[in-house]
Amino acid sequence: MGVLIGYDDTSYGRDALTLGLGIAERRHDAATVATVFPDDERGLMVAVNDSEWVRKVRAVAERKLDTAKQIVANSGSVDVNYEVVGPASASRALHEYAERTHPAVLVLGSSERAAVGRISLGSTVERLLPGAPCPVAVAPRGYSRSNEPIANIAVAYDESAEADQALELALKIAQRDSLSLRIVSVSASPDPALQRRVEEKAKALTEKVVKASGEVIVDKDVVDTLARLPGEQPDLLVCGSRGYGAVRQVLLGSVSAQLIRHAAYPVIVVPRMG
Repeated sequence: MGVLIGYDDTSYGRDALTLGLGIAERRHDAATVATVFPDDERGLMVAVNDSEWVRKVRAVAERKLDTAKQIVANSGSVDVNYEVVGPASASRALHEYAERTHPAVLVLGSSERAAVGRISLGSTVERLLPGAPCPVAVAPRGYSRSNEPIANIAVAYDESAEADQALELALKIAQRDSLSLRIVSVSASPDPALQRRVEEKAKALTEKVVKASGEVIVDKDVVDTLARLPGEQPDLLVCGSRGYGAVRQVLLGSVSAQLIRHAAYPVIVVPRMG
């Protein structure tokens, strides 16, 4: 269905909207902006018994989408659809909607607790990520104030099947517009053989009309290195989920779980695809 954006009329909702539109534009894809009602779980019991209350809170959600439409009208040429989903908690509603529609990426905003320019998981992200049926992107706090398009994409690469799946998604985003793709491995000690393999991987992608580079950074702290890559910082970092658990679900391993909390740029976590 394209890119699914979980939107609320808040600063972090606008961060998700900005990132989602940027990913959709680079993929030459459509986007769906989805707002959930009610906006907190306290209203769920009321929703079961009070149809008039449901009508009112749905109308509130629709007005939130009107704000999103105004933002989208000034942001480019992405084909955007709008959906109000519920009644349910945000995590449950977005999870079920994603299972039905199979988006390429689900985009969410960071928690208000995050420092500006950083990612912190709020309740919706924390509940949705562990069982998400599709790749999940999280925008750093304040991302909506960025006017820079996605031009440089980095992939956390450890030669696992999950890393290859992350690379495949990154390639789909980068290949359409010949964006820069940076394949990064982190090793605790120098590893010339790994460096050679990563460079060969990048060379093969360059032959597919993608500007790609491959590098191995020597550092014992994998998370900190990937969260703050040296040199030109990427506009987007893609990483794989851990390699066990349910197929086609995002399961946060030790690296991806910490990375999505500490990165200085948007992160996409890709589920294990089987």
